[in-house]
Amino acid sequence: MSSEAYRALIAVVAYHLGDGRVARWPHGGYGVPAPYLEGLRRAGARTVILPPGEAGDAAELLAPFDGLLLVGGGDVDPTRWGGDADAHVYGVEPDRDAIEIALLREAVGSRIPTLCICRGMQVLNVAFGGTLHPHLPDLEGMLEHGQPVLDTQSLHDVDVDPNSRLYATTKSSTIVASSHHHQGVDRVGDGLVVSGRSSDGLVEAIEVDGPRDDPSAWVVGVQWHPEDTAATDPAQQALFDALALVSRLRGTRARAGEVEGRSRTYAVVEPDPAWPAAFEREARRIRAGLGDAVVRIDHVGSTSVPGIAAKPIVDIQVSLPTLEPREAYVPVLVGLGYRHAIDAMKPEHEYFSFDEDGERRFQLHVCAAGSEWELRHLAFRDWLRAHPEDAADYVELKRRLAAAHPRDIMSYVAGKTAFVTSVEARALSEPEATVA
Repeated sequence: MSSEAYRALIAVVAYHLGDGRVARWPHGGYGVPAPYLEGLRRAGARTVILPPGEAGDAAELLAPFDGLLLVGGGDVDPTRWGGDADAHVYGVEPDRDAIEIALLREAVGSRIPTLCICRGMQVLNVAFGGTLHPHLPDLEGMLEHGQPVLDTQSLHDVDVDPNSRLYATTKSSTIVASSHHHQGVDRVGDGLVVSGRSSDGLVEAIEVDGPRDDPSAWVVGVQWHPEDTAATDPAQQALFDALALVSRLRGTRARAGEVEGRSRTYAVVEPDPAWPAAFEREARRIRAGLGDAVVRIDHVGSTSVPGIAAKPIVDIQVSLPTLEPREAYVPVLVGLGYRHAIDAMKPEHEYFSFDEDGERRFQLHVCAAGSEWELRHLAFRDWLRAHPEDAADYVELKRRLAAAHPRDIMSYVAGKTAFVTSVEARALSEPEATVA
């Protein structure tokens, strides 16, 4: 099974459906509006509805799943964030509050990717000690954000922090949001950072301030409803794509007590003198497709270092002036036969792969010219070219990791991180010790 073939399993916490809500049901039940599930299905994920009140602790409940989705709904019980019950509070579900808060804390602690939508974002904030504005229409200067009780909604812009996971996910500085909520984030919870605001200053997106080198640490909350417009707006669908992708990557890792993972097979092989020529041919093809938008194209990764063993996949780095909008380069590269996978963690990077006869031939790293990503990867390559002793150590490490983590490419990559980071730091601090 390839890592692309493995489909992430996402837990989606359900609403209560009261008596009479469903025609010909004598009693109430649980459900999730279809657009949430459709967004995940378009992204290739599998979904399971998890009802409030399910027995078991949060770790046990989340054990079968690769990711978590919290959806919209009624208000969080105000006693959970120090608020007061008033005439505007509606739809409180105490058992749903309890399970979602417990699941969120477990997901963050265990690095289970999570997307929190509307009410879900408010639950995320409350779970980590944040507070809410109880009724936005009472605040002076607010935009129209829609009121669920009145069944109204609005469309408004959200300005996105360019250094955030939200920007990495959408590659959009401004997002048009479908909004229908009467509460919002006031004080931001511990360990959370704001990644988007509307023009009235309201917090529209938050995320966990976790490590950038582990996609399992992707936890993002948005106050709007991306499912409303995801079928026609790529920036909104990207939120579901990101959850499916980072959850799939987590799911391909070997489980506790197992050796093999669920990713594509891989191997470290002896150096092939044909690798540089393969890069040159493919670089010409890419440059012809993207044209003047290309700032530079570089051969990076292990196959760019003469004489060292590597996975037989040629890594190509394409530097563009900007990665926004995706429509400027993704369709071209897909037309050349590449598969696109968004980088939901790195604002300055996007990933593409090219397979032939069932085997991966090229990995394409599209990055912003002059970005940290570009500089780090060039510095690492040049350092290994200039320091054969470090290149030999790198090969030894890769062989050891490949033997220890068969079909577990994520553990293989994670095992290289400390070495790569150390070399990059030396290379960037001692540029005279590298070759161009």
